[in-house]
Amino acid sequence: MTELCMYQAAELWSWTHETHKANINDVMKQKFEYTDHSGQFGIGEDDSLSIQEDPVNHGQYVLSVFYRQGTFTHHDHNGNNCPHICHRGAQFYVNPKKVRDAGHQITDMTLEYEVYFNHSFQWQKGGKLPGLWGGDRDCSGGRISDHCFSTRLMWRTGGQGEVYAYVTHDQKAGTDFSSWCTSLKSREIYHKVGCSDHDGIGIGTGAFHFQTGKWIKLTQRVQLNSHPHEHGSITLWVNDHAEIHINDIVMRNQFNFGIDGLFFSTFYGGNDPSWKCPADTTTLYRNFRLSTDAPQLVQSQLVG
Repeated sequence: MTELCMYQAAELWSWTHETHKANINDVMKQKFEYTDHSGQFGIGEDDSLSIQEDPVNHGQYVLSVFYRQGTFTHHDHNGNNCPHICHRGAQFYVNPKKVRDAGHQITDMTLEYEVYFNHSFQWQKGGKLPGLWGGDRDCSGGRISDHCFSTRLMWRTGGQGEVYAYVTHDQKAGTDFSSWCTSLKSREIYHKVGCSDHDGIGIGTGAFHFQTGKWIKLTQRVQLNSHPHEHGSITLWVNDHAEIHINDIVMRNQFNFGIDGLFFSTFYGGNDPSWKCPADTTTLYRNFRLSTDAPQLVQSQLVG
């Protein structure tokens, strides 16, 4: 593993925690610049997202997400499509003013945050965690588009971690997506890449493992390509150690969008009942930061 080095800070947005049990709707509006409700779910005192006391640092209040037993993706605990409130997790986008003011010109951004899985958390088959995003808000839920990207994380069976990326499927001129992926996976450093024609690309599955009952720091850097079929990169540090790095991936082939901010997205799933949440449970989040810092790999390390 490789240590994390940082250049001079260039902060775009941050939120650490609250000092009291604030109303989640107020926190979203005032601290998360939450004004566009497209693609959101689970927000509100009566739904999954709330403010709760940090179990480690008493007197600090952090984001809490509740997952009800039996829920997965957009299904409630009975397996039906979710009504307005169903406690399946939470999702929203953060597009800070400093990013908006840049006019879609940011092509290198770093996201930091910490996640806490409670002691009794059960991994089941897997679920989503926040990452970066840019362009339209259509790069999730099995929607593949050339007009956006997203780089959420996932937990998998047994707490395995990965980057779960929605990027253009036009990866190599004259080569279809499946052939490109097969070729990529044939290389030893990328054997842990998983592709689907209708879903995101799993990158580095099992390169690290999440643990329960402790705060875990996640740092994700995304660099977009500047020309068609040119490579961008995705790098992930876990507790300041580099675990995943891929630089043979085209992040976009349209250039009217950049990196727009945080895609907060967490739920069990997966698109069938085998992914459903096995028991009522929660995750916690704190110390969010978006920046144009450039954390570097001290030495090249590619983990596919």
